[in-house]
Amino acid sequence: MNVAEYVSRHAVRGACQCGKCFDAPANPDQHQPIGHTADLVFFKVAAREANRSEFERLVNAEFPHWLDGKEHSYLDTGGDIGDQGLAMMAMGLGAILGTWKLMTPAMLDIPDDLKIQMAGVGFITIQAAP
Repeated sequence: MNVAEYVSRHAVRGACQCGKCFDAPANPDQHQPIGHTADLVFFKVAAREANRSEFERLVNAEFPHWLDGKEHSYLDTGGDIGDQGLAMMAMGLGAILGTWKLMTPAMLDIPDDLKIQMAGVGFITIQAAP
């Protein structure tokens, strides 16, 4: 199995819908508790029965530079994996699992149109601890 296959099986586009969270909002399309959903501006990502060790093993085998402590945008990771949407799902999954930190304009208190503009030029990045 490679990273793309793992992400396809264990990441879901959309907010967490586990139903087990006491603080989960009634509308699953709204903000979810931290650690359940990664907001990548264009869409949200939730994990489905993912394992951090297995995910990191696959990333290290195929894209070890994602773990080098430098920032990598979805434009870079998309070039690596062959699809920007799948790359963003991998970025979100890795953030949920604690593999790296995800930085997006969604974290900023700015207008939504500016968030989309910033995301469109690559301001969605990951950075693993060195």
